[in-house]
Amino acid sequence: MKATEIRILPALDPGESYIEPVFLLVETTLGDDGDTITRIDQISRNAAGGNGGWKITTIGQFVPLTHSAAREWAVSYAASRGIPVVYERDDSQGASYAATLNAGAAASTSGAPASRPSK
Repeated sequence: MKATEIRILPALDPGESYIEPVFLLVETTLGDDGDTITRIDQISRNAAGGNGGWKITTIGQFVPLTHSAAREWAVSYAASRGIPVVYERDDSQGASYAATLNAGAAASTSGAPASRPSK
């Protein structure tokens, strides 16, 4: 399977159900120290004993690694093993974006004059 044949989709919200029998899940979060933590799991239907459920195998956990680099690695891994779908969730951007907004808001309310472009 070629990497270009792998579908990359947003991860489902809790409570929603995946339908593929096997897929990869790439999740990136911020650790307590502010570094990114990226985990890649292979998830497959557990047919053992006919009781259903899922088998989760962690194939990589990286500190720090950008989400895009982890996604690229996961797509390559999926293509080499014939896994057609990679789901992804990147929760590392929201926190840093909010922190940037808060820092900007604090600066704008600190009483310091706003800088103006020179004429």
